[in-house]
Amino acid sequence: MSRRSFLILAVWLSMVLQAHDSLAAAAQPESPLLSPEGKRLIAIAAEKGERELNVSWSAGSIGGTEGAKRYEALFNRMYGANIKVNLTPGPSMPAMAAKITQEVAAGQKASSDLLLGTEAHFGDLSGRKVLEEYDYTKLSPRIQKRFVALRNIGVEIYSTITAILYNTNLVPPGDVPRKLEDALNPKWSGKIASTQYAAYFDRVAMRPEWGAEKMKAFVKRLSGQVAGLIRLQEETRIASGEFVMLVLGNTHAVRPLKSKGAPLGYVVPEDAASAGFIHLGVPLNSTHPNLSKLFINMMMSEEGQRVLYDIYSADHYALPGSQSGAEMAGLTNRGVKIFDVNAKFVVDHPEITKLSTDLQDILTKQR
Repeated sequence: MSRRSFLILAVWLSMVLQAHDSLAAAAQPESPLLSPEGKRLIAIAAEKGERELNVSWSAGSIGGTEGAKRYEALFNRMYGANIKVNLTPGPSMPAMAAKITQEVAAGQKASSDLLLGTEAHFGDLSGRKVLEEYDYTKLSPRIQKRFVALRNIGVEIYSTITAILYNTNLVPPGDVPRKLEDALNPKWSGKIASTQYAAYFDRVAMRPEWGAEKMKAFVKRLSGQVAGLIRLQEETRIASGEFVMLVLGNTHAVRPLKSKGAPLGYVVPEDAASAGFIHLGVPLNSTHPNLSKLFINMMMSEEGQRVLYDIYSADHYALPGSQSGAEMAGLTNRGVKIFDVNAKFVVDHPEITKLSTDLQDILTKQR
């Protein structure tokens, strides 16, 4: 062996040993956080030299750059590791799902070790051989089967709760809508906003008191009240008074702005209470699949959910210790039924995709 070849081999062995050392501490039997499967993944990650996670989602998703730093610190503390979490701000969830799909079809490495997406995205991907099928329930008792997407392609990490957002300076307490149709009051004409993608109306339409045709009729009437169409993550336009309400948005968008003094409130309408779910899954062509699964396990841990809520004001309402779960319990105690729309529901009700398009057309084409 030449001296140059020997030096290259020595450097490679050093890197593998460093990776093993950075992960091995977490595999000790006394760790209460790790299942046998978690320890197995740590050992494989060390063997394969996985030392970082390269992820890509939109800059505002699950805390963005600040969130990535917090998750990195928690990962290393939880597993006794020393890895890096590298976030590259990427496109929207639908665009990222399409990109990963194209990369898998082309036999290319995934541009993100993890895919973040809604119940609609994971429902669509459940039969397309894009995400690894893996039994996530082996990682932790907290990851119950109910949280795992169809065909075991991902895990629900937080819930999104449908709400009407409003400016507390411009909407008196007595005028806050209690039902969705209260937004049709003539006093709000020309003062409210909706979204160009008709966010959440398709989900609400699945509730038994609605249905597709009734929802389309409602959105047609609502379009006559709407002064503008905005994007989710533009809730500051409600706080500024540009619009008095957003019909519809979600609860977790309000909490961080409200904590900073913004005059924002929200209400979960009695006839529109619904929950969707944001997932994480591992692409078939992920460069670091073992660390990726451990990351998902971390996000579902009690501390992982606390960090997620702290950084993004969202968690999974059905997990023990959930902060949003207390609010959901308050709704159910008042007799408000929460309607869950998960990936399986989307697959079982393919009509929801066409309905979403129809509702978007009604809102955008009538403007």
